[in-house]
Amino acid sequence: MGTIVVVLLLSTAALQSSPPDTTPNSTPPVHLPVERAAVGPPDTLLGQQSSGVAYERLSDALRYDRVQGLSLGLGYRLGVPGMRFGNLFATVRYGLSDDRVTGRLSFVLDAPGGGRLALGGYREVADVDVFSPGHTMGNTLDALFVAHDNADYMLAEGGAASLEIPLRSGLDLTLSARVERETGAARKAKSAINDFLGGDGIFPPNPPVDEGTFAGGSARVSHAEGIRWALTADVLGGEGRTTGRLFGDLRAQVGDAAGATLRLKAGAGTSPTLRQMEFRLGGPATVRGFEYGARRGQAFWAAQLDLTPFAARLRPVAFIDAGQTGRLEDLFSSTAFAGAGVGVSFFGGALRLDLSHPLTPDSGGKVRFDIVVQGVR
Repeated sequence: MGTIVVVLLLSTAALQSSPPDTTPNSTPPVHLPVERAAVGPPDTLLGQQSSGVAYERLSDALRYDRVQGLSLGLGYRLGVPGMRFGNLFATVRYGLSDDRVTGRLSFVLDAPGGGRLALGGYREVADVDVFSPGHTMGNTLDALFVAHDNADYMLAEGGAASLEIPLRSGLDLTLSARVERETGAARKAKSAINDFLGGDGIFPPNPPVDEGTFAGGSARVSHAEGIRWALTADVLGGEGRTTGRLFGDLRAQVGDAAGATLRLKAGAGTSPTLRQMEFRLGGPATVRGFEYGARRGQAFWAAQLDLTPFAARLRPVAFIDAGQTGRLEDLFSSTAFAGAGVGVSFFGGALRLDLSHPLTPDSGGKVRFDIVVQGVR
């Protein structure tokens, strides 16, 4: 019961402080967060530094996944002497299911004009899906209460660097590089809360990765005004294997509280494809109604359409999705996934409860329930 209270308090804080997501989420898995500090003592407009308990992202404090179960983190920020806009962030966390201690040390330099440089070393359970990150408040709630963990994970140990450069208003370039040891992370957790609520609390096994020491890099251009889009090229190589990819997503919205949102995602990689670099199809980020990662492949595409007929504090949402994945040369001849459903949106899209069901292929799938935080509508 204490766990439920803690999660609800944190999620309520997130809903009160964070607007619905309005940016593409195709961020390369650098394992070094480049987002702005979410929780901690504020700096002044003159760059004055403050030290104390702080987190680079809200999910560093508490999160839940099928590898570590409930994991608790403690973060601290320390201003760098002589650097008005430089900070050190240290985070250590402990997973209750896998008894694993992980941590991260990052140096972050925020330029007054909007650029950001981040350098760091880490040993952490990292999510690998560029379109469906697992370490978010939404996925934590979905995993904890519904036993739906919409991400894949691996243990990453190494160092990374990222540089965020504003090109013009609404247009940013992000460059990143990393060298790390990547190993598989076995499923260790079971959702006792979902079991108590009538489910079985059992997660699917976390899939394996191609293990070894790898070096990788990426370049991402993102546009966050009007029609929002992002385009990323990345590469990962080591142990005699290399995979390069090109992928992107686009989001167009008609209307504000009422209207429609269309999201398109696609990507292709070289062959042979490292398992951690495969694209996943199925789940809330691609085709709803199907289990996350129901199919994986070298290339994929997915389209999602959300419709809201009217604006209200509590408003209905209808949606339909479709997508394919497989080898690049066989992509459009592979079996297509299609799913549809309805949901109820609260607080302007900050919280959604969705019911979805597969349309094709006819697999006899059950109605799927998901908790969505910061939905598109």
